[in-house]
Amino acid sequence: MQLERNYDFCKRLLEVHKRNRRDRSLTPGADEFSFISPVRILMPPDAGEIIETAAKDFADYLFRSMNVTAYVDYDDGTDAPNTVRLALSDKLGKANERRGHRITVGSNLTVEGFDEAGVAQGLYYCEDVMNLREAPFLKKGSETRRVMFHPRTVQSGYGGNEYPDDYLALLAHHGFSAIALWIKGPNESLKGYTNFTDIAARAARYGFDIYVQCFTRHDVYPIGDEAQEYYDRMYGDLFAQFPFIKGLSIVGEAVKFQTRDPSLPEGVKPGWWPCSDWPLLLQMIRNAVDKVRPDVEIILSSYNWGYCDYRLRQKLIASLPKGVTLSCGWEMFEHYDLDGADEECSDYSLRVVKAGHYFLTETEAAVKYGIPVKTIANTGGKTWDIGAIPYDPAPYRWAERCEALRDAFDHNGLSSLIDSIHYGVYPSFISELTKWAFAEPRVDLQALIPRLLAMHFGHAQLDLIDEAMKLWSEAFANMVPTNEDQYGALRVGPSHPFYACRDTAQGVCPSPPQDIFAFHKITSYGMYTSTYFYNSRGDDGDVRIPREITAYEYVRDCIAKGLDLLERVENKNEELLRLINMGHFIHRTILTALNRKHYFLMDRSLQAAQSSAERAAIIPDMIALLRVERENARTTIPIVEADSILGFEPSMEYVTDRRRLEWKLNQVDEEIAMLEAMLSRCQ
Repeated sequence: MQLERNYDFCKRLLEVHKRNRRDRSLTPGADEFSFISPVRILMPPDAGEIIETAAKDFADYLFRSMNVTAYVDYDDGTDAPNTVRLALSDKLGKANERRGHRITVGSNLTVEGFDEAGVAQGLYYCEDVMNLREAPFLKKGSETRRVMFHPRTVQSGYGGNEYPDDYLALLAHHGFSAIALWIKGPNESLKGYTNFTDIAARAARYGFDIYVQCFTRHDVYPIGDEAQEYYDRMYGDLFAQFPFIKGLSIVGEAVKFQTRDPSLPEGVKPGWWPCSDWPLLLQMIRNAVDKVRPDVEIILSSYNWGYCDYRLRQKLIASLPKGVTLSCGWEMFEHYDLDGADEECSDYSLRVVKAGHYFLTETEAAVKYGIPVKTIANTGGKTWDIGAIPYDPAPYRWAERCEALRDAFDHNGLSSLIDSIHYGVYPSFISELTKWAFAEPRVDLQALIPRLLAMHFGHAQLDLIDEAMKLWSEAFANMVPTNEDQYGALRVGPSHPFYACRDTAQGVCPSPPQDIFAFHKITSYGMYTSTYFYNSRGDDGDVRIPREITAYEYVRDCIAKGLDLLERVENKNEELLRLINMGHFIHRTILTALNRKHYFLMDRSLQAAQSSAERAAIIPDMIALLRVERENARTTIPIVEADSILGFEPSMEYVTDRRRLEWKLNQVDEEIAMLEAMLSRCQ
């Protein structure tokens, strides 16, 4: 692996089809169709841009990945061998719905879609099958497939609100069907001027819908004609100007709403409470949008008040106006026992893979009142367990979540997914796994995982790779998603600072070149500028933190054992080398989290010390630990320089790279100097 500059990873996100995936030693079976150059790809005469884009894409796939030449033409009805015929059909049975498709393989290949996006997905499915086969062979027969969840909405992992054409194509291949923009107003995103029409025109070629989330003040209380006029201008004008926007997400923390609910607890902002007048606001927005675009989906996200009593939340859901979809979290706010300590899943995590109490209680009410349900599943492959990596390499853990989501599809009214928040999607074998999981007929995910691993990392010594992924899945199953870690060491990695003896740090880490998303400004969560989050909490750290240390020691060991297995694989391909390198970054991030917990406990003892002698006994251990952490940060530098995606998060830009790690080294040196001076005064 060569050293990379920041953002070099973007080049990989613009490679839609990997070159030379074909294994020339393989021959087709008697029950298989084989593509032979030249292949004719025939479109119906009235094909739109989605079919045309997909047809050209398939020709490119055959050439680049399978070394077969192909060309695209219009279907004149003539038959010839080695032909791919594309068509629309409304006779697909249960797949007679958006993105449904049928693949028929005989002497030729026919791909039928209920809509144009269905044709595209049918072609992508053929690519998926051939990738697993590692040859341009398809089994003869007919298969009708339907997509379970629609839409599957993602944000950009390329960069905040950035969607280049080839990245859009890659997302489409991985089964996603909608992209989200964070906006402040017409053609204004949190990143500044953004041409919504340009993004939508290019996204439309791949069948993507556009969803927006507004970050803006709602200064007029939603009652009366004047208020309606205000919301008509705010939302009616937006949807009139941009008819391609399919949905609007209302998220409490992003909507500055002045409630009049007398039950709002003192000190709690309306965005973090299920206020009784949220339905008034939603009705105003629904009225405004209906005047110009009654087809638009209005979504209320209950993300911010999942901690509240379920009866309050269900009461709010019962009063939602017609035409509103409910979006709720999946695992957030779920409590679990950690060796006698009561812990809560503070944010997105693979610690909890099944539906939590928050999701189940809200969907119970939504189903009762006929409200459509979506959930923030993060099945693009990423959570906050390790915030500065491209995806969570825990396939067996993801398979468990997918099985649980299938069950929610069957029994809890779940119809659509939010597959990523602002950390976006970095397409990987994990997003391929979830794509396979959410189509019918359903596949055995446990059996599929080793095939995906072989396709990406090689067949040789697959047992070592598979065992490593089981260990890493076990590691993610034992993460401890606390506020102080997910908004600290785990989110940013080994550049997270260590401070003692004060509540607020004085040093400020180098900021991104520009404040990309003010909402996620680095300093706002204390990831660099404050001490351990526990300082603002009232729970029993003496009970909780030692148990968390034990849990993370187990996580650390699972990651290390998996790394040892992967290092033993001979003739590693580039993708496996990147996986190993990411494993080292994960390992060093866990070490930072562990060291931070130990340092916090030492700091508490230091501050509680009653004499100079007591302080003098504690400080040397703190200095020794800082030196260990300094070495951890220093040895992370070559890891991030080997792969520029490590340490990057789209809404915060780089949070751990050479520059920030060098800042961390200086910060630790200053901390050591401060403690040495304190020790000198104690002696």
